[in-house]
Amino acid sequence: MRLKSLEAVGFKSFVQKTVIQFPAGITGVVGPNGCGKSNIVDALRWVMGEQSARHLRGHMMEDVIFNGSESLAPTNMAEVSLILDNEDGRGPAEYSGFTEIMITRRLFRSGESEYELNKVPCRLKDIIEFFLGTGVGNKAYSIVEQGRVDELVNAKPEERRLIIEEAAGTSKYKGRKLIAERKLERTQQNLLRVSDIVREIERQIRSMELQAKKAERFKALRQELKEKDLAWAARQKSRLAREIAREESRLKSVEDRFAGISASLHAKESEGEAVRLSLMEADRSISAKQETVYQHKVRIQGDDQRIEFLTRDRTAAEEAEKRAAAQLQELRGKVHGLTREIEELEKAQNHFVQLSLFEESYLRDKETELEKLRLDIRTLQMELEQEKSSLIELANRAAHARNDLAAKEKERREVENDLARNRSEDAAAAVALESQSMTRRERHEALEKTLTRAEEIARRIGDTESAIERWTAAREEQEQKIDALRAQLHETRSQLVSLEALQKNYEGYQQGVRSIMVKRQSEAAFEGVYGLVAEVIEAPQTYEKALTAVLGDRLQYIIVRSHDAGLEAIDYLKRESSGRGSFIPRELSRREFKALPLSEPEVLAPMLNLVSVKDGFKEIAEYLLANVVMVRDIKSGLSLWNRNGFSCTVVTPEGDVIDPMGVVTGGSLDGLEGNLLSQRRRMREMEELLSELQVKLQAEEQALGRLKADLAKAEESRADFVAENHRLDLAHVGFERDVADAEHEVKRLEQTRQALAEEQGHLAGVLRSLEEAIEKCRVEIDLCAGGKMLAEKSLEERQEILPRLENALKQLEGEATQSRIRGATLSEKKEHANLDLENRRGLHEDLSRRIEAAESDSIEAQRRKAQLGGEIAAAEIAVAEAKVALAELEAALESERQSYREISRALAELDEAVKELRPVGQACQEEKNQIQIALSEQRLNLQHLLDSIREKYDINLSELPACPEQRRRAEPAPAEISAEDLHLEIEELRGRLERMGEVNLAAIGEFEELNGRYQFLSKQKQDLEASIADLQQTIAKLNRVCRLRFKESFDEISQKFEEVFPRLFRGGKARLVLTDENDVLETGVEIVAQPPGKKLQSITLLSGGEKALTAVSLLFAIFLTKPSPFCFLDEVDAPLDDANLDRFNEMIHEMSSFSQFILITHNKRTMQAAEVLYGITMQEPGVSKVVSVRMS
Repeated sequence: MRLKSLEAVGFKSFVQKTVIQFPAGITGVVGPNGCGKSNIVDALRWVMGEQSARHLRGHMMEDVIFNGSESLAPTNMAEVSLILDNEDGRGPAEYSGFTEIMITRRLFRSGESEYELNKVPCRLKDIIEFFLGTGVGNKAYSIVEQGRVDELVNAKPEERRLIIEEAAGTSKYKGRKLIAERKLERTQQNLLRVSDIVREIERQIRSMELQAKKAERFKALRQELKEKDLAWAARQKSRLAREIAREESRLKSVEDRFAGISASLHAKESEGEAVRLSLMEADRSISAKQETVYQHKVRIQGDDQRIEFLTRDRTAAEEAEKRAAAQLQELRGKVHGLTREIEELEKAQNHFVQLSLFEESYLRDKETELEKLRLDIRTLQMELEQEKSSLIELANRAAHARNDLAAKEKERREVENDLARNRSEDAAAAVALESQSMTRRERHEALEKTLTRAEEIARRIGDTESAIERWTAAREEQEQKIDALRAQLHETRSQLVSLEALQKNYEGYQQGVRSIMVKRQSEAAFEGVYGLVAEVIEAPQTYEKALTAVLGDRLQYIIVRSHDAGLEAIDYLKRESSGRGSFIPRELSRREFKALPLSEPEVLAPMLNLVSVKDGFKEIAEYLLANVVMVRDIKSGLSLWNRNGFSCTVVTPEGDVIDPMGVVTGGSLDGLEGNLLSQRRRMREMEELLSELQVKLQAEEQALGRLKADLAKAEESRADFVAENHRLDLAHVGFERDVADAEHEVKRLEQTRQALAEEQGHLAGVLRSLEEAIEKCRVEIDLCAGGKMLAEKSLEERQEILPRLENALKQLEGEATQSRIRGATLSEKKEHANLDLENRRGLHEDLSRRIEAAESDSIEAQRRKAQLGGEIAAAEIAVAEAKVALAELEAALESERQSYREISRALAELDEAVKELRPVGQACQEEKNQIQIALSEQRLNLQHLLDSIREKYDINLSELPACPEQRRRAEPAPAEISAEDLHLEIEELRGRLERMGEVNLAAIGEFEELNGRYQFLSKQKQDLEASIADLQQTIAKLNRVCRLRFKESFDEISQKFEEVFPRLFRGGKARLVLTDENDVLETGVEIVAQPPGKKLQSITLLSGGEKALTAVSLLFAIFLTKPSPFCFLDEVDAPLDDANLDRFNEMIHEMSSFSQFILITHNKRTMQAAEVLYGITMQEPGVSKVVSVRMS
């Protein structure tokens, strides 16, 4: 799976679309600092899924979008596409059928992101999983950016193991393990919550079963009441039906009488409407005739105006005819004068043509003479140039000889100076040799002192590490205590959350109560509802059973502001079919309570004294508990009741109850242990425990902080000692190097003196050769001076002839110029004559056209005058005819007006007759309305009866039999029972139902629902336990795989590391060490290295260059163990010197046969190793450009 190309647009400095092709082998990326080379690595990391803006050298992810420059605006999107060559099929299995795989990532300035795999939208998670285990990825060893080598060297052992994990391919397994552990934690939390809920439901289900049985008895009595209530309603329905029939008969009689009166009134009104319609028709006819008269008058007025306009037009036509005749006479005179001028201009033009031909012949002769003279001058000038060239060449030879002479003389002086310097350096070398011998002795003494100090620092490091081990053990012990506290805190918080969820959802309450309270808290409804009795009365745990037993279902009473608020809630329960509820007003009427027998020995205390009541609800508690006393046990209670027989309720701490009538209620209260009061008490206890645990955890964490601070100080001291030890190591190495340098300098100075003696003999020979060369230069200068004199004399003779020829040329050019001027003057005169002739001819044609136009205007004016005379005569005839028609229309209009007045009188008579009939109809209507009101009342009573029965029993009473025989068969036996007796039986049944007290009718459904929920949650609990077991097995399996793969890869990488290190260092040895071999899953990886000539030590004690080369050795070892398809190295070679760099490039070249390498570098040696070079430039500030060069 090879890297084929990278495309970027709008990413950092790559504003335009930039495509970089990556061939197999080694590719180099070069360019000056700040030009955008590392942006290529950032683009690669980003498209592979990097989510940290800091790792991309930014503050926030939006920084990767091009932010504009001096000449370019910012872009709104960054896009990078990575194309991988998958011809070898080494990509993920689901992409094995693709020869190329394209990964695309986009980021918009609005914050939206897009990801694509082969142009198919996907998730970021899909891209990250695509690279897991391949050695390629944004955090894998395939990308080594600037500073990564230092991070690898300075990383903690636990952090350094990550690169081994990536090579081992365990990163994807660790990712799956992390997901499984998170899922396991969530599942355990879910199991904890489900277990709490199951325990609560188990406590509630027994109590709900008792309520369901009571509800069954209540429903049987209610069914009997329903049957008797229906029989009584059937009788009431028959009575109301008879009364309705009687009223309907009366109504029919009155409606018949009202119909006769209405018919007469309607006939009169209809006749009146017909007359009124005729009146309207007459009115419209009058209006139409008035409009016609008006139109005739307007038409006559218009014709009069038209005659006036036509008369004015005829006068204007006569005047136009006269103007045209005068214009014709004037134009014909002008044409005659122009004809004579045209003839004179044609004669002048012929004269100018003859003169122009003569001047052209004269000019051609002069130009022939000029050309011959110019040729003679050019020949002479060429000869002069040749003479000048000869002079220049002689001057150059002389100058060259003089330069050589000066150079040789200068060189002679330098050789003489070198001889003097040689003698001086020989004397200085003798002095330096003596001084260097003394320096060598001093450095030997400094080296001995450094070794003594290093031994002392090593002893202090050992003492400090012992102290660190003690502090570390104490810290781990403290962390274990904190983990235990956090686990207990987490468990307590989970139990509290479960209880709060039960309380919030009102689990265990009746359906109606739960419906009201849940709606109140979720929608802020029912402002008049304050809460439940169980929420305002509390008891110590000792008396919870007693309070629960004595109040029972009254704990679920809903406290309201007034009865109106209670009725509003009841309407809601009925409307939503959400069960029933009991509502108690907050402000109760005061009542007198009988005195309690507090002096009796069996009485412990009044119940009111044993409970606490929320402020503002004291009256509620008194109403419910004022007549309740607490006794030691049930026997004491019975003894008290038998002796006194008072009307109060007796209760024991175990929940046994004796009511005022002597009814004893008792037994096991196991089903009530999870009752409403204990839930709230347990929540308070959990909250108190949670606060205590948080305070304790805070104290333990502070103690841990102090331990960590002490440990940090110890580690800081150790770091200081290690740093000093490292400094002493460096000083030791430096002193050894200084001693070696001093010895080397002594040898060098001795060799220098010998070389200076040899150089003196050589310089003497060079000086003799220079004397001979100087003499030859002087001879050459004399020869050049003689040749120059002869050339200057020949040049002077030719320069005297040239001015004579130039004067003759000027004279001929003047004559030719005069001829040209005369020719131009003649041409200009001829042109003016042509223009004048053309102008006159144009004026002649224009006058001819104007004469034709004037003749046409005269004819048109005569025709127009005749036409207007005919139109005036026709208009005068039309006006006379229109006046006759107007008189006839005015007479017809007056006749129509007379008819309109007669119809108006008839309509008034009909309106009077209608007015007399209306009072009679209104009286009849009032009688009809009274009957309808009485009938409506009876029908309303019947409908109320029907609605009441439908609301109570959901039965349509109108479908019951109505006739006496059918009614007798429908009524319950015995059939002879009277309505009064039936009513008494109904009241008795209602009394029995009321004496049953509050009944939770929804208990049957709630019991079934609760039981079903219990079964469902029990099954869920089993599923969660099975899921936890499966997840634990999965995690154990993943741990085994990770442990095996990591150990195998570690051994292979360690072996390769031991082979690569001496190859890059030209000696030495190194190895990888596990910090904890007993815990392979969490152990760190330490690097121990011994460069040539040094002792075995940790990598942190090496020099900068040694650290870099050691880190490179580890990276190469990983590549040799599990080669990545490609590798980016960003200035990794920067710390290496030339020798190490050659070995680095040699290794890169070998590994390029199975991996693709892209090197970002400034080093020329590394550039030479690349097969293709990409140059990154920034010709415009802030915008990067790419230029490629193939080296092979």
